[in-house]
Amino acid sequence: MPEPLIALDIDNWPTGRSISDRLHREIPGFGQLVDQAHFTMIVVGRRFHSVTPSGASLEVFGQATNDFNDLLFDLYDARGRPATRAARALIEHLINLSDVVADADLAERYLAHGVLTPLIEAEAEVGVALLKGRERRTEEHRLRSQARRNRQKAAEAIAKYGPNFRRSWAERNLYDRARMHGYEKFYDYYRLSSQVLHGASGGARASIREIDGRHVYRSGSALALLPLAYAEGVRAFKLILQTMAQATPSVDAAEAAQVCDALIAAWPIYRRAALKVDRWLWPESAPVGPYAVLAVSRSGKRRWFCHEVELGLIVEAQPPNADELGDAQRKNVELLIANITEDMSAREDQWITILLDGVTVNPRPGAPWVNAAAVLVPDSSGRRLPRPLPVDPSELPRALRACGVRWLPPETPHP
Repeated sequence: MPEPLIALDIDNWPTGRSISDRLHREIPGFGQLVDQAHFTMIVVGRRFHSVTPSGASLEVFGQATNDFNDLLFDLYDARGRPATRAARALIEHLINLSDVVADADLAERYLAHGVLTPLIEAEAEVGVALLKGRERRTEEHRLRSQARRNRQKAAEAIAKYGPNFRRSWAERNLYDRARMHGYEKFYDYYRLSSQVLHGASGGARASIREIDGRHVYRSGSALALLPLAYAEGVRAFKLILQTMAQATPSVDAAEAAQVCDALIAAWPIYRRAALKVDRWLWPESAPVGPYAVLAVSRSGKRRWFCHEVELGLIVEAQPPNADELGDAQRKNVELLIANITEDMSAREDQWITILLDGVTVNPRPGAPWVNAAAVLVPDSSGRRLPRPLPVDPSELPRALRACGVRWLPPETPHP
């Protein structure tokens, strides 16, 4: 496989707002729809809580409502991977809710599994090693007390339901349970979204593409995942609402179901917008950089830099290893330095900058990243640019010379 490249969307870096703003311009009414859905689900949730203050179904529904709200906000913010995780959770909530509503024994079993969570937390000791002094001793004491209070209840639950109860509250696997309730198609999306959740190779599909024969990984949001999460997550939550309403006839959830219908009706528009923005984000050609840059002053002093062309930033770097430079590059560097005054583009220039292709340098610890134009084009030249332009590799020498850079590929002699 070719060496992967990172394609960074400069307009999106570092705040991440321009992607969601561009999406909102494509579907201007979506924000109001999200706000309406969020408010409606809070109201209907309070009704269910007032009628059924506790129980397995309410615990499942409470978690489902939170994940549904997360899904809405992730769709609004164009966050593909978090939206996928929320939609996947909603499918599991739908199957869990169908189980506990249909079978009182399963509802009891679901609630009984809750006593294992304090023990799991105590055994995990998450973050304890990062604490010090009294704060650490207090947290260790809290976890020990928590484990002691719940150990007997957990042992009784395991004795009642069997050793597999440690692993999961449900006796059967999720697919069999989904099929029993007629939700096999939802399980298909559950499998697909698990590729993202588990970090499988297929989970990167929305963020990797072959361009110019090179594998390009795009950082940031995976917009291609959004339409799938939208469709299945909203459909699953509508069924969750219907299941709760059937189990609690005194609560009218019709308005909430209508909001879900409105979201489903808007899905084709959202899909077109998300895929349009996704296409806009992908570069037409494989991105360039980072590159090693050698700055040589008029007096012959040498300083190394790491140049992130796509970001328009540069940072002072450690010199490369001696074997990093090819023979032709070493000769060309010395030739340029020997004729440095002739290579100066203006009498006021204090240095020249040389880009060395195929050479790796690492930033100096603590060195600040600055606008690349501050190094590549001295102020005195009158050619200062707001940032170096991203370039096609085939045009690299010409484009970088325009930024005040001499380009030295590994094996090409300098004329």
